[in-house]
Amino acid sequence: MENNAELAKLEQFVDKLLTRYHELKAEFHALQTTLQERDAECVDLKGQLSELSSERVVVGERVSGLIGRIEQWEAEQEGLEVESTDNQDQDGVQGSLFEGDSESL
Repeated sequence: MENNAELAKLEQFVDKLLTRYHELKAEFHALQTTLQERDAECVDLKGQLSELSSERVVVGERVSGLIGRIEQWEAEQEGLEVESTDNQDQDGVQGSLFEGDSESL
């Protein structure tokens, strides 16, 4: 009888160990799957980061080009203003008559 009770206890202990082993094995596989998904997500995010960095460089270059064009336009406008001022000095009274009209355009 005593041996039967001890064998029953041992069987229960082994059953618990096997159950826990299977639970841990399932948890391990689930964690492996999660890790693979996260690795894939990291690869995807690194690709997006690289793409956005490239896009940022392109946008920066385009903005620099626009700024350059605006600066060039401003320089041309300053040149026209200097030329216009020289012409006004030569035109005398008639040049000053139309000064207000050109500002409203």
